[in-house]
Amino acid sequence: MLELYYLKEADSVCSNRAVITLAEKGIENWTPRYIKLLNEDHFERDYLKLNPKAVVPTLVHDGHPIRESSIICDYIDELKPDPALKPTDLLQRAYMREWIKDSDEVGFPGVAALNFVTRFRSVIDVKKLENRWKKQPDLEKTLRQKSVIREGMDSEWVLRGLVGWDRIFMKMEETLSDGRQWIMGDNLTLAETCYAPLIKVLDMIKWLDIWFDGRPHVAQWWRNLGNRPSVLGLDEYEGHTADLNSDHAKAGLALCDEARERLQKYNAGRV
Repeated sequence: MLELYYLKEADSVCSNRAVITLAEKGIENWTPRYIKLLNEDHFERDYLKLNPKAVVPTLVHDGHPIRESSIICDYIDELKPDPALKPTDLLQRAYMREWIKDSDEVGFPGVAALNFVTRFRSVIDVKKLENRWKKQPDLEKTLRQKSVIREGMDSEWVLRGLVGWDRIFMKMEETLSDGRQWIMGDNLTLAETCYAPLIKVLDMIKWLDIWFDGRPHVAQWWRNLGNRPSVLGLDEYEGHTADLNSDHAKAGLALCDEARERLQKYNAGRV
């Protein structure tokens, strides 16, 4: 039995990594277990037995929990041979894992900060958030959220996010410039399933042009990836924001020029 404890929300990037990977593998026989952060389901005793860090998602296979979204995606890929989402070549597989490591260590905290400073900072109940911080075992997440809530665009986490994604897209543009369709070559891999939900959020807040200007290969890669059924399926989730009048888009557009200027100023200072 395969169960996925996850958030069915468009900007729940870690949960959506698992959902996209399941779809790309064609695995349909799995049981959804919905988690609601507002209800603090992830702090319930039964869930903490599965995931002591109180993070989402958790995959449970025949009673055995698998944690951490990139590890979950790798596990899902091993459940059936086709279509393979990892290169067969050992060296290329290592390079793919390097991409995923960047998405975990740079991409995820960057998206978390940028989504927080645009969409959530203006609407979140700070008192409820402060209560959540007391229960939250992830210190880095707590420090990041506190900084963004209190400092807004001046938070160092916002600049880290802007610069981190600039470096990711710079590397991606160079990689894709040889004409390949996907990051690792002709075949879509776990690199795509791990990056797609992150970039989906940057698209929702309408900030992609900050990094895509002058990077046509990345822009085309995202058009191809964003139009796959596995990624389009997220459009049905709670909080998806496709139009310019959505809450995510309005909040993002209000700060987009300032974000672009901050990134340009940072890059100019490094020349």
